Amino acid sequence: MLGYFRMSEIVTTYQLKDLSQPVPMDRDEFYEEQIALAKAGEKPTRSVAVVQVLLFTPDGEIMLQKRSRSKAHNAGMFDKTLGGHIRFGDSSNYTVLAETLQELSVPSFVLDSKDEFEKTYTLLKGHIRDAAFVYFVDSKTYNSKKMFDETERAIANTYYFYLGVFAGSVKPSEREAAGMLYLKKNLLEEKFESQKDHFTEDLSYFLSKYSKKIDEFVQSL
Repeated sequence: MLGYFRMSEIVTTYQLKDLSQPVPMDRDEFYEEQIALAKAGEKPTRSVAVVQVLLFTPDGEIMLQKRSRSKAHNAGMFDKTLGGHIRFGDSSNYTVLAETLQELSVPSFVLDSKDEFEKTYTLLKGHIRDAAFVYFVDSKTYNSKKMFDETERAIANTYYFYLGVFAGSVKPSEREAAGMLYLKKNLLEEKFESQKDHFTEDLSYFLSKYSKKIDEFVQSL
């Protein structure tokens, strides 16, 4: 055992040759297998299912989480607001609901679409300091570049990407995060150029791939 993770759990994985069939797998074993392949110069053979969430304040600032230095990968780097592995048998929406509470101490409304978000946000906007309003945007599989012990490894992720808004205070879990940073999207993109090593590749990927959807979302708040 490599000892990257302190707590074992059964997560949802996929063979890359058949993304239609979810496969239960111990999280430690998944990473040990895929890191061993990377060290041998091989490409990923499996992906792990994860949720990736970007929360914004009503005035358009992105809430970035600084990852704890005790994390197995991307330790000490600024990342998305929150993310997490999807346990086998759980839905992505359920995982987001659990992760917002566990990582940020924030309850959330997790909606299936932008239409449901707009309807719910319009009705309950007065509670924006009490709960986050989040909706599902897209799902894809890609090779995420992550830093393990100062070495970059490609780990395949099947991600479920969400956007949301929250106006209240957060209390990040000390085990998960070392703090929070709030930045406008344009300022963050400038920092990517001058301080690239401070930010995860995932964060850059999602801001670039979903730039138009993010801009439209922020403008609608």
